[in-house]
Amino acid sequence: MNQHALLTVTGRDRPGIVARTTQVLFEMGCNIADSSMTRLGGAFTVMLIVHLPPTVRLEQMAEAFAALADEMALAIHVQPLSADSLTASTVDLPQGATISVLGADQPGIVFRVTRLLAEMACNIVDLYTRVLGTADKPVYSMVIEVEMPNQSDLPQQLQQRLTQLEKQLTIEIHLRLSDSALM
Repeated sequence: MNQHALLTVTGRDRPGIVARTTQVLFEMGCNIADSSMTRLGGAFTVMLIVHLPPTVRLEQMAEAFAALADEMALAIHVQPLSADSLTASTVDLPQGATISVLGADQPGIVFRVTRLLAEMACNIVDLYTRVLGTADKPVYSMVIEVEMPNQSDLPQQLQQRLTQLEKQLTIEIHLRLSDSALM
């Protein structure tokens, strides 16, 4: 039986979290199918989609990670995934793009940009933000990877709307289409 699980690990950032997490997976014979790992403030977060071998039950995996959670003071959650949840919903969204945002930090940047993307039926597949600069001059940086509906005029419409938002927020917003969207 093909079993998949979503494994989330969070805790105070320090060396060894990824190594110990992947060690447990390796020792159980699991394979990492998809991953995202990042530091947020002083915390480190890991999200993995893991393929379990037929001989490993989800309960065994949860037990193995309970020991690691205690050892490293981590919050670890193991969640089963159905085959449906593993299928990408990109059949109707073949165009890809990257949107980068840079400007003076202010409330609402993420909301306003992501609301515009939702209004245009763009699906966010990854979003990364950081506050750069100094305490007295914070600069907000955001990079978003999206999938867009396959409409020939959508990239131009999206660019126009992003330019309007750029002026409203007094920030820089750049849209870069993926190579497949340019063909």
